[in-house]
Amino acid sequence: MNKVIIILTTIVLAATACTKDKNTQLKELKAERDQLNAQITKLEKELTQSGDLKKHVNKTYVTTQQVKPIVFRHFVEVKGSVESDNNIFVPAEQPGIVTNVLVKEGQMVKKGQLMAKIDDDIIERQIGQLETNLELATTVYERQKRLWEKEIGSEIEYLQAKTNKESAEKQLKVLQKQLEMTRIESPINGMVDEIIIKEGEMAAAGKSGIRVVGTGKLKIKANLSEAYFGQVTKGDTAIVTIPALNADFKRPIFAVARAIDAGNRTFGIDIRPPHKLDISPNMLAVVIVNDYTNRNAITVPVNVVQTDNKGEFLFVAKKQGDKWIAERRSVEVNKNYKGQAEIVSGVNAGDHIITAGYQDVANDQVITLEQ
Repeated sequence: MNKVIIILTTIVLAATACTKDKNTQLKELKAERDQLNAQITKLEKELTQSGDLKKHVNKTYVTTQQVKPIVFRHFVEVKGSVESDNNIFVPAEQPGIVTNVLVKEGQMVKKGQLMAKIDDDIIERQIGQLETNLELATTVYERQKRLWEKEIGSEIEYLQAKTNKESAEKQLKVLQKQLEMTRIESPINGMVDEIIIKEGEMAAAGKSGIRVVGTGKLKIKANLSEAYFGQVTKGDTAIVTIPALNADFKRPIFAVARAIDAGNRTFGIDIRPPHKLDISPNMLAVVIVNDYTNRNAITVPVNVVQTDNKGEFLFVAKKQGDKWIAERRSVEVNKNYKGQAEIVSGVNAGDHIITAGYQDVANDQVITLEQ
């Protein structure tokens, strides 16, 4: 019991000691604060009396940039693709079951190479039968011809034999042509781009087939909004990037379409790549076109142009006697590109545009230029 009393007494004494220590610390800190406040008040009084404090009060500091005419270029960036002038869809000319597809998409083929076959068993049998008939008709005709030359037999028999032979020959040519139509062959040297036909399925004449793209005459094709029509012309320089090859090049625009696509309101441009560049049809291309150039432009950082209910404006630092003031100028912006805005009215060469601190100034406010 005595031990318990001793322990409790010790705890109470320790808590009392901690409380006293904290109270002492608080008292000391307040004394330090009062001492610092007194020193601050004394320094402010001395600065006010000497005039130094007044120099640092109510000043608005800004950074300016003097305007100089420069060459300003605006560019349009669009996505395009590599296309071929020889982009040919080779359709199935004869309806029937597809028996063989002999190529794959992306495969290179040569002119005349067989790419797919339509079932030709019926036509082959018809040709075989007709060849037999033609052989017999030819034999009969030759015999009747010899007899007719010897003035044996009638003219009717000779003409009938001749007609039968010629008719069989014509029918054979028709069947041979139909047999050719069961073969889908490449009309050019190129690459198989698309296969719209499958083995075992019924081929629809004129719809099923294989697309072959020639690799000899490639071009970069891109579409621009009709808003740029008339601003981009043949011969303008275009910068083209092929991301898959990590390659880029500058080339003049080869052709500009004269018609607007009614579906997407765009017009096309063609660019011919360098011959040494190893590109393939359907590769993605990024095309940058210079649609506007002003060789004597007034430009400012686009972020300094502000907007309110009266329109677009910015602030200019103007010298007035021995001081600088902020002057609000209403401006007209033409085009923006890469952080620069072309100003067509409201700012002149030699003006000092406020580029930092413009958010904190008002019209006719006295300002201080940062050195």
